Amino acid sequence: MAQSYIIPAEVDEVRVTTVVDGVIDVLMAGTDVAERYMLGPKWLPVVGSNPNPLGNMHLVAEHRFSALIKVNRGGATSTVLFDTGVSRSGLLNNLDALEIRAPDLQAIILSHGHADHSLGLPGLVQRLGARNLPLVLHPDAYLDRKIVLPDGHELQVPAPRKPDFQREYIEVIEETGPSMLVDGGILASGEVARRTEFETGFANHYANRGGNWEPDPLIMDDQCAIMNLRGQGLVVITGCGHAGIINIIRNAQALTGIQTIHAVTGGFHLTGGLFEPIIPATVSALQEIGPRYIVPGHCTGWAATHRIAQAMPDAFIQHSVGTEFVFRAAG
Repeated sequence: MAQSYIIPAEVDEVRVTTVVDGVIDVLMAGTDVAERYMLGPKWLPVVGSNPNPLGNMHLVAEHRFSALIKVNRGGATSTVLFDTGVSRSGLLNNLDALEIRAPDLQAIILSHGHADHSLGLPGLVQRLGARNLPLVLHPDAYLDRKIVLPDGHELQVPAPRKPDFQREYIEVIEETGPSMLVDGGILASGEVARRTEFETGFANHYANRGGNWEPDPLIMDDQCAIMNLRGQGLVVITGCGHAGIINIIRNAQALTGIQTIHAVTGGFHLTGGLFEPIIPATVSALQEIGPRYIVPGHCTGWAATHRIAQAMPDAFIQHSVGTEFVFRAAG
């Protein structure tokens, strides 16, 4: 039987803006695809003035994640928000500073239900008003989770609540499989198939199902966004990358039938004692895949980021809040 693929529509340009993340450097140099946020008269307040009646216009960095995705096809632009950070204040502040208008959004994707990716959503929904905006998430995103530390202490991980979405404002799409958005320009992957031997999940992670705490190492609601850049290959955006960045890339290739990876950005979840041992295998697999650009952020961690930068210097780009990454079609 012939393999059936889900192929996003070819697009002419993909722009990914880091709205919320843990690193900001306004003096960082740009690259051929990274347009940096820079301080200037518009952003730097003048003594004795109030240039922003809405509040503080400076970008803030938090250990959270949100990215704006714009795809251009034939002169028409579609705009999707991928994750919403952890707080109303952080998300809305940065949207304002970057002059991103909530009414311009055409859909929202939640990579998974962890608080640092989802709890900024209620504030955004309130700002949106009655839009009937599509929100794509996995049903497991509603689960309460916790992390049990080696000393026995428990770190609670609150989840988004259905009532927070004000359903008259949001069209909630609960889907375990792939979902196509904005006229086929962006593919939300749904559950990621686990293929590698070394990406085995979050061993001390638990979920509350029906009142019972159960091991939840695989975090199956983890998903990514996939774009098909004409003549260049796939652009893949992750949230935390709990499925494992290699599993995520391989799954995108298997879903679409497209093997060339033009860019991969987001969280690779390689920080901390549980995950640093798999950095060498991950970097080796990334080198084999050979993305043209690689932008590790959020929970990738210092050790993995520097290992990737050393191993793949021509592909590596340092992330920073406010950076817009511009990926253009061939020709």
